Amino acid sequence: MRTGKLIKFVFLFLVVLTTSVSARYITLSHKVTMERIIQEDKTTVNITLLNSGDEPAYDVQLSLLLPEGVSSEPIFLGELDPNMPKSGTFDIKINSDVIPGRYSMAILTEYKDANGYPFSSVLPKSLILKEFKSSQISGRISGITLGDKETKKLTLELRNMDQRDHNLKIKLFIPRELKADNEEKSLVLNAREEKKINFDISSFGALPGSNYVVFASLDYEDSGIHYSSTAMGIVKVVEGRTVQSESEIPFGVLFWILTISFIVLLSVFLYLKFYKKRR
Repeated sequence: MRTGKLIKFVFLFLVVLTTSVSARYITLSHKVTMERIIQEDKTTVNITLLNSGDEPAYDVQLSLLLPEGVSSEPIFLGELDPNMPKSGTFDIKINSDVIPGRYSMAILTEYKDANGYPFSSVLPKSLILKEFKSSQISGRISGITLGDKETKKLTLELRNMDQRDHNLKIKLFIPRELKADNEEKSLVLNAREEKKINFDISSFGALPGSNYVVFASLDYEDSGIHYSSTAMGIVKVVEGRTVQSESEIPFGVLFWILTISFIVLLSVFLYLKFYKKRR
């Protein structure tokens, strides 16, 4: 009798364990259609959003984070069910004093899950007005692991491949769940110079266990042309502190060690129980 109850307990334990590790999720992808080179003072950007997860996204809104002198209105898509894409079209206006060249922008996507928890993401894109020339400035952002209650430095490495100095304007694009001490910086990057700058990054309601895409636009002007390039990185948010001693076992690993040990010991116990009965 006791053995039967024990078997039922083990079965229920395994069901709960399986349920706990099969969490539902939302995964959004964008398909963007726009003019390659814009010749007029207005244009359109069409975005199709697909949820390839297994639960709906709620209160979905798309916005374009545009350079100065360029504007558009947000688009509200509402509920986005799995594998049921929705589209929206932005009408973009461009002021007459915006000079030709390439400009960086971001697609900001905001939504909530079934529990009302807010999420957001930024996706880098570019606008090319009348004329395109490649930027001579490149950059790289080193990814970081960030505790949800700490502030950490995000490092941007810059390189000027030109033979001329450039007055560089840097803008950091981050999702709503992160915050920075200063999202815009200016500096002179000398000819053939490499330089590193830091942004102090902290969580602003970021969900532990999530990875957030961040990027910086690197802009300068030369001979009446605007140049822009981007540097992208990943911020991984974890719970609590990020530094572990070498002897410390992560909680997830410890959980599975204890679970497997419990199942093995229980199996041995049941085997011995049945073996004694047969004898």
